[in-house]
Amino acid sequence: MIHGHSLDGLLDAGLRSSAFFINWTHVRGYTAPLFLFAAGFAFAVATLPYVKEYSVFSRELRRRIQRLFYVIFIGYFLHLPFFSLRKTILSIGTSAWDDLLRVDILRCIGASALFLQAWQFLRPKREVTWVVIGLLTLALPILTLCVNNSELVLGLPTFIRYYFVNSNFPLFYYSSFLFLGFLLGHLFSEKKDRWLPYALIIALALIVIAQIFSQAGIATSLRSFMNKGGVIVLFTVLLERGEVLWRRMPSAVKYFGRESLVVYVVHLMIVYGSVLNKGLVSHWGQILSYRELYLFMIWLMAAIVLVTYVWHKLKREHAPVANWLRNTLFWSLLVLFLLRPY
Repeated sequence: MIHGHSLDGLLDAGLRSSAFFINWTHVRGYTAPLFLFAAGFAFAVATLPYVKEYSVFSRELRRRIQRLFYVIFIGYFLHLPFFSLRKTILSIGTSAWDDLLRVDILRCIGASALFLQAWQFLRPKREVTWVVIGLLTLALPILTLCVNNSELVLGLPTFIRYYFVNSNFPLFYYSSFLFLGFLLGHLFSEKKDRWLPYALIIALALIVIAQIFSQAGIATSLRSFMNKGGVIVLFTVLLERGEVLWRRMPSAVKYFGRESLVVYVVHLMIVYGSVLNKGLVSHWGQILSYRELYLFMIWLMAAIVLVTYVWHKLKREHAPVANWLRNTLFWSLLVLFLLRPY
């Protein structure tokens, strides 16, 4: 993710026709689906052992829903055209307003996870979950083209319509990767000691069927999802097999993964900027050579590892201070956004 955004935003324009960049562009197509898959997998692993707490109106459920809406809120914040409510409202109907409403990966994750949370609230049987979520996982790519051309969907208010069409990460198609991750996380939670053969069967089935569809020239969106999904499941199996190695890694590196939302927000603000700052794309532009770019990425990775390590330790060892900092920052930014005239 960090590699992809840095390369996309800062690599010299003259180097973008190189074989490396072209091949990387293909590989980059797996980054967002992998991120979505991981979110779904983590949701299942974090939810299923505590399904009773999350299937009734409880403090845990309220906190879970707050966190998911917080993820959606950050998605909107990162794409604000102006740090002023008045000026943002005045931008309605412009390209800046459209850019704000187009759904990014955080909003896709938040909305998809809210659906899964609503489903878990019903406390369905395991078999029903596999059938319903499994069918939905396959149905979204199949229906993508129909939804894109649907007059009913195209007639929805812009705020809602962009969750289905004309966005970077519309729910139709991209939510399927999160749902696939949820199903594999469900399988992992129930059969951790013997989930490997099931996961391999699912991965190979997805890839084989995708190749059959490719030869027949049918179901473009579905075969794209199945091919990428199958590769991601195989990659997940590989990571799980190397679990012993991950346990030996320095704690700071582990926190890098546990604070993935912080990693996502910080690196985007550094590379692309936000309403609070100008990113390096604005300061530098597309001027870096490969050598300069990778030196920058080493610095960026080290800086973010340090930030996530400090933040995670603060949350664990000084929770009241961390909560105070988070709430102070949130409410300060919100008040400034509401009151600033321009």
